[in-house]
Amino acid sequence: MDLSKIITKYSVDSEHVLYIHSLDSPVGNVTAVADNDHLFMLSFEDSKNFEKKIQYISNKLHCKFEKGTNKLLLQLEDELSLYFKGSLNNFTIPLKTVGSDFQEDVWKKLRELPYGTTQTYGDIAKSLGRSAAHARAVGAACGANAHLLIIPCHRVVATGSKGGFSCGMDRKEWLIEHENKHRP
Repeated sequence: MDLSKIITKYSVDSEHVLYIHSLDSPVGNVTAVADNDHLFMLSFEDSKNFEKKIQYISNKLHCKFEKGTNKLLLQLEDELSLYFKGSLNNFTIPLKTVGSDFQEDVWKKLRELPYGTTQTYGDIAKSLGRSAAHARAVGAACGANAHLLIIPCHRVVATGSKGGFSCGMDRKEWLIEHENKHRP
């Protein structure tokens, strides 16, 4: 992944600067995008929607991207380190999400899922007052999630299987096992 090309491609002439910072993790490189107040994206670099998420942020915010870090990204780095050590189960980093009302409702519900647990797409739909037939829409909202790990879409599974994950099923299984191993 050549972040320099992505930065050049999606930056616009703007005073609103978003910093892009790459981090190593036990399950692959992640990239975070933040300004001084909010995290706009945390994604594995090999995620199938990675560039699309950067483009979406650029279109919505008309911002300039720069490689670098700031106080918020350093806080994220610390929280991710603790998460992967198994000693953090709730992120405190302030997020800015951009989605439809339904997506926002799903993402809010996902943040309420307890660490080390899973629920089905149908369970999430029902908890939002929808029928289980909306399970596919919940799956689509999970796929549009730009804050992987922090909005824990990896905790949502299909009935009878693990379901999908835009960052790969091996990674989803690793995250579920990691949280089960460190569940309080």
